[in-house]
Amino acid sequence: MITVQDIVTLLEGLAPPALAESWDNVGLLCGDRAREVTDVLCSLDITEQVVAEAAERGAQMIVAHHPVIFTSVSRITEDDATGRILRAAVRHDIALVCMHTNADCAQGGVNDALAAALFLTNVGNLEAGENGMLGRVGDLPKEMAPREFALYVKECLRAGGVRFCDGGRPIRRVAVGGGACGKMMDFAIAKGADAFVIGDCSYDLMQRAQTLGLTLADAGHFPTENPVTAVFAEQIGGAFPALRVSVSERHADCIQFV
Repeated sequence: MITVQDIVTLLEGLAPPALAESWDNVGLLCGDRAREVTDVLCSLDITEQVVAEAAERGAQMIVAHHPVIFTSVSRITEDDATGRILRAAVRHDIALVCMHTNADCAQGGVNDALAAALFLTNVGNLEAGENGMLGRVGDLPKEMAPREFALYVKECLRAGGVRFCDGGRPIRRVAVGGGACGKMMDFAIAKGADAFVIGDCSYDLMQRAQTLGLTLADAGHFPTENPVTAVFAEQIGGAFPALRVSVSERHADCIQFV
């Protein structure tokens, strides 16, 4: 019998909780550690739609990146999305596991998955974050002009669009930080990056990057982090071949482009 705790142990071996930033909330956030598991659903977020999908397929566990319980929760009711998600998970006895900044930092985690999606080689640590494990930097398959690179990122990540500033020079060395990683810009420059791929970039960061000769590509929060969901599924399925493990078919980027 495979239990919730067996899968938690596997995941925490791959992305130890000690790697998480001090403000984060990771691990088993809802559920019974002794519950038998035969079906696992992986997703970037735990939304109402994802919980419904898990319930319909009879999954006993959802493994996600973003914590479903993050800020203080003072009540669990049908009055808000968090309450509805948690009530549905408890009603259907679905365990919720979230691997957030520990998965960002871990070898083979979010940022390695992002680097792999962009086909970067010679990948190394960007050495950002509280423990020096956030971010990655590597080389493109070929040198690209900034606009060509932005289109390449869009295609590789299947993003709805990519916002970028032109750093004014050809791009070969690329830093990556899945999600909102603008604060890591100086680490990217220190590692000799010609471009930096992140999500959720502000106007002032774009301005600063351009003045520093760095092409900054904002491919969106979802596209830069979603590659890790397949990694979760592959790792769990590889360790426990008897399980049914898959990536959510309903969860998608909430941001659309016109």
